Amino acid sequence: MSDRYYIPRSIKAFAIYLAQTCGYLILGTPTNAVRFNWTTANLTAWQNFLSLWTPLFNLYTNKKGGYTTSIKIKLEGIIANAIIYAENNKLIELIKATVSLNSDDCITFHLPTSLVIPPTGIRPVPKIKELDKTIITLEGVYPKLLPELNGLLHIKAFPEKAESGRPHKLKGYDLLEYAFGVFYLGSLNLPTQATDTRLTVGYSSKSNFVLATVTNTSNLTALAANALTPVKIVIIFFRWAKSKHPTLDGPWNGPFISPLM
Repeated sequence: MSDRYYIPRSIKAFAIYLAQTCGYLILGTPTNAVRFNWTTANLTAWQNFLSLWTPLFNLYTNKKGGYTTSIKIKLEGIIANAIIYAENNKLIELIKATVSLNSDDCITFHLPTSLVIPPTGIRPVPKIKELDKTIITLEGVYPKLLPELNGLLHIKAFPEKAESGRPHKLKGYDLLEYAFGVFYLGSLNLPTQATDTRLTVGYSSKSNFVLATVTNTSNLTALAANALTPVKIVIIFFRWAKSKHPTLDGPWNGPFISPLM
């Protein structure tokens, strides 16, 4: 779902949304904007929308003294520009990809709370009553990896036998487990097994999601002075997993490699 579906289009709803999100972004240590991997330019641009909005909205709400059709058109223009900016800079996608995403984040930015995921490496508690204890598969994960701006990796996962259609998990499995690391293209001794200690393990209850890789820098070797920065790649492994019966997890398959933007 694109950013335009999360950002309100009506003037009054957008006024509340813009004020709340601007205030929320500067809270915390580190700030929420930093947690979301927003750049300083992103935060400044979002705050500038509020600066432009506030005096016009004050006139708009003063029906007797300040409201005109021209004011309404200008406010609608700010809404349209904010949505375009958010889409072009993947602002909502960055929030959705935040590893530490919590319910307050989702409520503030009008995201479904189902996006909240546990910390990386912690297996989620099952949300369904029971999973079949007898199902154990040899079928691997067939992933489609789509690099996006700001180090985001859009992942669409399918059972190997499907390989297409709508992304979905293998029947009987409620999790997609992954192990990934970011490296420079051309690095030696790249991981060949999911159990490599240089990889970070995570879980997704969805088969179609966005993974943030920008903070995964531990495997990026120091570069010589004035050296050109090589292309970054992500190396990732997948398997189908069960939240309640981890001994019945499927086999790891990979590595899969994708460049990063």
